Amino acid sequence: MAYIDSTNEAIAILQIQRILRALELLDSDFSSVPLSGVYENETRGAVAEFQAKYGLESTGVVDYETWVLLHKIYDDTSHERNGIRRVQLVPNDGVFSIIPGQKDDIIYVIQYMLSTISTHYDDFGSLEYTGIYDEPTQNAIKVFQRKNLIDATGIIDASTLEALFEEYEGVILERG
Repeated sequence: MAYIDSTNEAIAILQIQRILRALELLDSDFSSVPLSGVYENETRGAVAEFQAKYGLESTGVVDYETWVLLHKIYDDTSHERNGIRRVQLVPNDGVFSIIPGQKDDIIYVIQYMLSTISTHYDDFGSLEYTGIYDEPTQNAIKVFQRKNLIDATGIIDASTLEALFEEYEGVILERG
């Protein structure tokens, strides 16, 4: 795959890793991969396993055919993921942001999701469910953004919220 820059490459790799991790939760034949944004041996091996399982040449390299099939299998299996369905909490137009000091019901949800995924992050600290985008919540969001290769502004935009939904969903499925 061609990338505009190293940030786009890391985001694409992270997307591949998230899909592989979600598929691993449904099929124990797949190896676990870290969510690192780095195409290391674990990711290469999991891609090779995926390719072999679905009749592609097992190279461990994500070419166009592998990319398309990864997304197709992921989309096709989305209904199997323990019946988890996302609730529409934000506008569909993609224009969305939460800024420090804001009070909203969705912030309760965000604080709950951050607390749930905190086992995967050593530096979140303790969060209270206040419904206010306070300093501890903002600090946790910044940590989350950095570790997910999102610009660590502390502002919760649609892409940050989507990544948080995915991470939360993965943790819930792990607990099974």
